[in-house]
Amino acid sequence: MLRSDFLSGIGATTVAATTTFPQITPSISIALVAPLSGPARSLGQSLSRGVQAAIQYSNELAGSLQRTYTMRAFDDQNNAANASLSSSFATGDSSVIAVIGHIKADATLQGIANYGPAQLPLIVPACTDDRITATQYRNIFRLPTKDTFEGEIFARTVADQYKPKVPYVFVQDAEYGADVANGFITQMSALKTTAQYQQFPYNKPDFGAVVDKALSAQPDYVFLAGVVGDMGPIVGVLRAKGYTGPIGASQGFWDPGTLKLGAPAEGMMISTSMPFLPLAPSTVRWVQDFQVHFGQLDPVAAFGYAAAQIIIAAVTRTNAGGRGATTTAIAQGVPIDTMVGTYSFGAFGDALQPQLYYYTVKDGKMPYLKQAHPSTFMVK
Repeated sequence: MLRSDFLSGIGATTVAATTTFPQITPSISIALVAPLSGPARSLGQSLSRGVQAAIQYSNELAGSLQRTYTMRAFDDQNNAANASLSSSFATGDSSVIAVIGHIKADATLQGIANYGPAQLPLIVPACTDDRITATQYRNIFRLPTKDTFEGEIFARTVADQYKPKVPYVFVQDAEYGADVANGFITQMSALKTTAQYQQFPYNKPDFGAVVDKALSAQPDYVFLAGVVGDMGPIVGVLRAKGYTGPIGASQGFWDPGTLKLGAPAEGMMISTSMPFLPLAPSTVRWVQDFQVHFGQLDPVAAFGYAAAQIIIAAVTRTNAGGRGATTTAIAQGVPIDTMVGTYSFGAFGDALQPQLYYYTVKDGKMPYLKQAHPSTFMVK
């Protein structure tokens, strides 16, 4: 039972019973650096709700001798220039023990340039770009599965389920997709299968010509490493030109836009780092509490919640009092249960056991299909 629930329940009986003891241990600040204004502000606001909810939940359970937490918000407007400024403010705030942020890769990398030398731990809740954990710093920890790992895991799933002889990968010359495609191709090669691939333009692509070239290779599995808003039309073209085999797609297709592709997308398998929470028993109380205080839980909020849980658990377990101690506590490798899975981190800051969750397109909806490998977090 939460402290607020308990007090509200007995408050009508006696005024004296609602007396609480003052907090003896000083609170700790967690910085949120995210787009809180500008075109991407909805993402920043979702992230903020997740962090605030986790902090509120922890504080409600804290006794007078336990640490409580506050959130300090800094607006990076989802661009590198403002990320440089806002991350420097967060780094310069001596009350901040750890940071949660950013959204875009370039903003995250700019922030790391400040957090890294300051040994201020950063929990990355959204960005999957490989470069984030390829720096020299060991105080950077990422929750979603990075792009290369996504491609590798997806390839193993495809090999086990479909055993293709001629898998074919489509990727555009865009910011997202190349690392996913490389991971898929490399893993298929390790499994003694040669994956064909085609990179085509992001601007004004000729989907017909691209598909014609691909079908000449007679593929028996197609993997789309891209974003539905850019690459989505290729699905309809593939079906119109006679391809009847299975189609898989990376997290860029885990989007309502995929449902708008209609019948050609039926049966697609799509990967994401976001679990299907109704099948994750340990999250029930957290989800319910979030919904009571903050409304519907979306994926960005879920990862914000998990990021705060990582920091709180590390501090609570080791009684860490500073940035270096918090970094060490997170990096110890002890599993931490969160809203989006159980995490322990490798030397470079990615999860020791990266996971994917697969969804499919069926009758105009995107139901959950399965997880890439079994875990105690999910019942299926």
